[in-house]
Amino acid sequence: MAETFSGTVDVTDAGNVLTIRLDGDSGTATLGGTSAAGTLDVQDPGGNVAIRIEGVGAKVRIGTGNNAGDLTIEDASGREVLRFVGGQGSLRLGDVGNAGNLVVEDSAGNKAVVLEGNGARIVLGAPDNGGDLVVEDGTGTRVLDFASSDAALRLGGGKQDGDLILRDFGNRDSVVLDGGGAHIRAGVAGNPGDLSIYDAKNTRVLHFEGEYAALRVGGEGNEGDVIVKDGRGREVFHMNGEHAELFVGVSGNEGDITVRDGSGRHVFHMNGEYALLTVGARGNEGDIIVKDAADREVFHMDGEFAVLRIGAAGNEGDLILRDDAGNESIHLNGGAGDIILRNADLAEQFDLADDVAAEPGTVMAVDDDGRLIPAEGAFAHTVVGVVAGGGRYRPGIVMDHKPGAHRRVPVAMVGKAACRADAAHGAIRPGDLLAASPTPGHAMRADAPRAGAIIGKALSPLKEGRGLVEMLVALQ
Repeated sequence: MAETFSGTVDVTDAGNVLTIRLDGDSGTATLGGTSAAGTLDVQDPGGNVAIRIEGVGAKVRIGTGNNAGDLTIEDASGREVLRFVGGQGSLRLGDVGNAGNLVVEDSAGNKAVVLEGNGARIVLGAPDNGGDLVVEDGTGTRVLDFASSDAALRLGGGKQDGDLILRDFGNRDSVVLDGGGAHIRAGVAGNPGDLSIYDAKNTRVLHFEGEYAALRVGGEGNEGDVIVKDGRGREVFHMNGEHAELFVGVSGNEGDITVRDGSGRHVFHMNGEYALLTVGARGNEGDIIVKDAADREVFHMDGEFAVLRIGAAGNEGDLILRDDAGNESIHLNGGAGDIILRNADLAEQFDLADDVAAEPGTVMAVDDDGRLIPAEGAFAHTVVGVVAGGGRYRPGIVMDHKPGAHRRVPVAMVGKAACRADAAHGAIRPGDLLAASPTPGHAMRADAPRAGAIIGKALSPLKEGRGLVEMLVALQ
């Protein structure tokens, strides 16, 4: 039979100490007192304590042997939105129609950590309280750190270097950022690696292609450049895609290009300091070959035999030399087998006597020492010819030329030359024979030819006075 009490019901222990109080006015039940902590036990059908609320430890225990405990919280619609599942050691938040969230607030009341069931995401950080995710190893060393303060992900720390590994469909490590080796490895056997970089227009402008071992720089609308700088920040190597140019070297740091053979010898060397190209090396002679559009070797510099070959069957070779005015002065014509000299005479150098000057066109004679002096005296039999280079004629061939030697002049021996002449001894007409005159260094008309005195035949007239006469060199 049920009993009803109003007010307060107290229960005391054997020592008359209050241990349980039921207060009807406040609707509370108090267990324990000054001498003993209170405990509330709920037993299962087997008589086991399944739920215990302990005052001593200020804790609640749910479950017992063979009877796992659960703590369930339902929403207004009766859905289990929070459940501690003892049998599985899990915490479940949310239910169908009511997604679960786990919220941790900071001291300012801001949501600093949020696990959102609806968005399936974790949010760390709040206004004025940046979020970090830190993972430590077994020694307490921070080895993984997502730091919001500088938007950085740091892997590794202490004695443990960090790695970031991506695996492909075959569970192979296809992309590895290796902190210990400070390198990036992309690709694996059966899955070549690629590295692509795109510009602001989403055009691939840098492509490292592992399959073909190729590096491609630039893309449509964005030409590619490769620039290498030296220790002083100067661009010493520049591949310019826009103009298809390669620049090597810079002011203060000359550029070189070196190609080695299989034995490590420098067989091709472009030296920027001396503007020098060297081809070949000891034990590996150099060749330079140029082909025409029909794939014929039309220009071949053969280092082994020190031979230069120009031309090929069906494409005859020519060698043309121009003077400083751009005129063709020497032409070796391979098709005709001719040597064409645009200048007029064949000359040979002779030594001048001391204190003697000889302008081009001067008639010269040999002195007792075998050196040249201006000819003097009518029909001087010591005459040897005229100094080449007078007027509009230049030597085509100079023999006995000694580069750097002083006081030597070329004397026209064969061909056409300009000669200083004096018409005081008779007007000179084309076809007249010329010989030394009484005027030093000048020729005159030779009306009575003498053996050993004739230097040539006039090709242009001189009616009076002194001047240059063009002549055909013909020593007699």
